[in-house]
Amino acid sequence: MEKIVIIGGGIVGMTAAYLLAKQQKEVIIIDKKEPGQATLAAAGIVCPWLSKRRNKVWYELAKDSAHYYPLLIQELAQDTTRNTGYKMVGALCLREDEAKLDELEQIALSRRVEAPEIGEIKRLSKAETKAKFPIVDEAFGAVFVSGGARVDGKSLVLALADGAEKYGAKIIRAKAHLKQQGESTVVIAENQTIFADKIILAAGAWLPELIQPIGLKAAIHPQKGQLLHLQLEDTDTNDWPVVLPPSAKSIVPFDDGRVIIGATHENEGGFDLEATKAATIEIITEVARFAPAVKNAKLAEIRVGTRPFTPDFTPVIGALPTAKHIFVANGLGSSGLTTGPYVAKILVDLIQGKTPKTDITGFDPNNAITS
Repeated sequence: MEKIVIIGGGIVGMTAAYLLAKQQKEVIIIDKKEPGQATLAAAGIVCPWLSKRRNKVWYELAKDSAHYYPLLIQELAQDTTRNTGYKMVGALCLREDEAKLDELEQIALSRRVEAPEIGEIKRLSKAETKAKFPIVDEAFGAVFVSGGARVDGKSLVLALADGAEKYGAKIIRAKAHLKQQGESTVVIAENQTIFADKIILAAGAWLPELIQPIGLKAAIHPQKGQLLHLQLEDTDTNDWPVVLPPSAKSIVPFDDGRVIIGATHENEGGFDLEATKAATIEIITEVARFAPAVKNAKLAEIRVGTRPFTPDFTPVIGALPTAKHIFVANGLGSSGLTTGPYVAKILVDLIQGKTPKTDITGFDPNNAITS
């Protein structure tokens, strides 16, 4: 049985573990549960189709990721009764200006040709927008796409872990180290040396430290992100759509009055996990432009995470340049929860010698990892 060691138990690592364990591989996941793991502090929006990012390589990956999500959730539902935290509630893209709404609607319609999973596309008046999302400012209309979804990273990772363990995967809660031993790279955890046929590095912002002992450097920088979890009392938010306003901040309603808003993008924050008053003020001030009620909502929790980015914000996916049996996925940044499960599937395809459906030549690890 082929032995595969996965370092990192976030969305990428745990999805890969689940998929590989189902294929009867011997899977060992090593994850210390680092405070600040990006998966646990992400907003969780799956709706890439309305993005105006000019990076076409990123869009193809995100589009294929959104297509894969419901397939994975359906598969997972057969292997665990745990709530995955995923729900297709649709997405509202807000704009005040009618011309900008026209432009958004055209983008959505054109992209639906290659991405039918975008679902129904509706241009909503201000009144219709408020009916969908009752706390929206009355100045905004919207384009609604029914295929948009929300996902809770923590819940999904726990469900994936359940599924992986059901098929025999072993999870070790420890810090992993790589060590060169002759021609082989071995993994050390809990004072035991583990030999593996293949290794997956899904260590997020901690990748540079991880690969340094095997003579590699990674141009990965940590970005601090803060999110606010609000509680709207006596409000049924169960079927509210996710909201994409004309801002770097988003609004993600979950069940039972919980609404997540944010996030910050703090390039100088690094691995600092302290919640700051300045970030709270920044997020609430910005989001209140679109949903004034957030100013009076109860602040239930502040989550702080560390996202990994490459210098040009392009992810790296594939085999390491100096070790073809070691596979890496990194630099997913703020779209990690959107793309993570599908990126894991790409790694699993590569491990099996299959050509992924998505062209990944633009994500060559050589772009960010050097010796």
